[in-house]
Parts: sequence; structure tokens; C-alpha cells
Amino acid sequence: MFKSMNYVLKENFNNLYRIYSISKYELLADMRDSKLGLFWNFANPVIQVLTYWFMFGLVFKKKNVGDISYLPWMLGGMVVWFFISPCITNGCNAIYAKRDVITKMKFPISVLPATVVLKELFNHVCLMIVVLIIFLGYGIYPTLQWVQLIYYLFCGIVFAVCLSLTTSVLNMLARDTRKLILACMRLLLYVTPVLWSLDQISGKYRILKSIIKINPIYYVVQGYRDCFFYHYGVFHYWKSALAFWVITLVLFAFGSFMMYKFKHKFIDMI
Repeated sequence: MFKSMNYVLKENFNNLYRIYSISKYELLADMRDSKLGLFWNFANPVIQVLTYWFMFGLVFKKKNVGDISYLPWMLGGMVVWFFISPCITNGCNAIYAKRDVITKMKFPISVLPATVVLKELFNHVCLMIVVLIIFLGYGIYPTLQWVQLIYYLFCGIVFAVCLSLTTSVLNMLARDTRKLILACMRLLLYVTPVLWSLDQISGKYRILKSIIKINPIYYVVQGYRDCFFYHYGVFHYWKSALAFWVITLVLFAFGSFMMYKFKHKFIDMI
């Protein structure tokens, strides 16, 4: 187990520039496919945010969450979802999408999940700029607490890479894996308190509330919102943090084992 973890870590750190180069190439290729290019990196998430805000903020008349207006509160969670969701769905297909490269040359396959996450990181930065502008319009200004976003962003990156290590290999073993991931992500959006507050669950559903709190994505969402609005600090959520890192490390260990075990068999799987 430790041998496989060391193998994945070493291969990724030795190929940091290659990870950057592949991510940059993929990002520029996406921009070249459309005339407006960079515009869509901002427009796509904005359109989706407006859609959810129209449905939940206007049609279903979601009111303020505490003292926070619903739109900025929702954005505090959606900015995380729009980063992690494509990392998971595209990360699942990271190896299979590069099958032409793998069959033609010797390639460090374990770096592919990281290239997907790094590419989505650029889109995340674009959306953060939009979110900041909207927050300023609502009178929400950056504070020293926002520095903690670096930690929660790091958490999101590590979780997405670790999960993709496993799912990308499983997708090579069975193509249905990606379809299952896509179906689960649609459900996970509504199960994770991104569009609604966890405080709405009480009474006999407390067990469900506890289960949701160990969701790694919820930990990152709650962390972002804490930086934006509540300012409790990182250690206030130590139980969720413990669950997050345990789950993430298990995913990394299992994903590394799978990657190491099948590293010479991927060509045969294509």
C-alpha cells in the first residue's frame, strides 16, 4: 500500500511541469473551439447561478439564511460546487480521454487526474472574480478571514485528485463507472447543502444531518461560507475536518493501489 502511495506521489511531483503544460494546452484548446473564448469561462457559471437563483430565490421564494441574503449565501456554496463537480466528472474520464497518447508513448498515467483538476482551477478563479463583484454589490467585503480560503481550496483540490485516482481506473475497468458518477452528481447537488441550509433538518432527521456533515464536499462548502460570512475559523469544524481527511486519505490509498496495480495494463483495457 505504502509502495503504491509513494509511487503516485513521486510520479506527480516529478512531473509538475508536465501537469501544468497539459492543463494549459487543454484549457487553450477549449478556448480555441469557440469565437468568444475566455468569455465562456465567466458566462457559463454565471448563467447556471442565475438559473438556480431564479428557481430557488424567486419561484420557490427562498428567504434570507439568517442575516445573509439568499443569492450571496447560495453563491458561497455554488462556487465550490462548480469547481469540484467537473473535477469529479471529468477526472473519472481522465485516463480514457488520453487513450491515444497512452498507446503511442510511455506516459506517467497517474498525473492525469491532477491535470483535470488544475484546468478546472482556472475556471474556479474566473468564477471567484464574479462572486467577489456580486458580494461587493451586497456590501460583503473581503476580510482577513478570507485568507483561510487557501486552505479550503487546497482541501477541494486534494479531495478531487484522490477521488479521481480511483474513479479513473475504475472507468477503465468498466465504462459504466462514468455514467454512474454523472447520475450520482446530479443527486449529490441536492443532497449536499449547497442550495439549502442544513439547519432546515431537525428533530427525527438528526441522524441524516450527521451523515451529511461527513460529506467531504459539504466540508469545503461550509468552509468557504465560513470565510465569506460567519468567521468561526478552521478549528470550529474540527469534527468535519477529521472526517474529511480520513475519507480523503482512504481514497488516496485505495486510488494509489489501483493505479499502481494496473499501471502496465491500461493499454490492454483500451
